[in-house]
Amino acid sequence: MEQKTEKSRYLNKKLGAILKTFRRENTNCTAAQFADDYNLDKGNLCRMENGIIDSRISNIWRVTEAMGVKLSDVIIALEKELGKDFKINNR
Repeated sequence: MEQKTEKSRYLNKKLGAILKTFRRENTNCTAAQFADDYNLDKGNLCRMENGIIDSRISNIWRVTEAMGVKLSDVIIALEKELGKDFKINNR
């Protein structure tokens, strides 16, 4: 199993912040309310939004779908936030 690098932790933090922003703007719900309303695990949602876990694409898609947001909109926001020069690999 690969250890988290500083860059992957940074990416997770940025993704989490974007998901949190999208949730707040599109649902006007707390994380707990949102999780309950859409049958999501509250703990996982909070860990995802706080950038603590590496989220699988299927979980991110499920969350964005519940928000009424396209997954591609989240990815585009993430790319803008990270900047055009961001690379997860050191090569």
